[in-house]
Amino acid sequence: MKYFVLLIVIYLTASSQIDPNTYFKERIELQNNSWKIDGKCLETENEDGFILSAYSESTVDIASRWGYFISFTENSFQTSYRARCGVDCFTSISGTYQWLAPNKLELFVSNISRRKYCNKASESPNKSFGIYTVSVENDKVLFQRI
Repeated sequence: MKYFVLLIVIYLTASSQIDPNTYFKERIELQNNSWKIDGKCLETENEDGFILSAYSESTVDIASRWGYFISFTENSFQTSYRARCGVDCFTSISGTYQWLAPNKLELFVSNISRRKYCNKASESPNKSFGIYTVSVENDKVLFQRI
């Protein structure tokens, strides 16, 4: 019985040293990609999450060219808003992101630029807007705030 308990203790000690990130799939590739967003994104610190869909400028469907978009580089992002007419508030957010695990990243917002007909002024928060889990469901990428 002593040996059985000893084996359990050794197993639990060894298994606690295993990096939990090794169980996740590889990191979702955001870098050098542009996506359409399901709505406003990162305009406030209290975003619950958002959904990204694949997007191509060369699409035939004109209606898909309007709305909210986000582009990622090596460690930064830029959002934009496009509308059919110019009578709207055009907001763009820029910042950086840092992967914390293969399915988890933190978004830092440096600037929120508002142009045209906006009720709020532009601002420079220069801070974290939260940590998000990133997952893929069908052809969409889901960001869910932790």
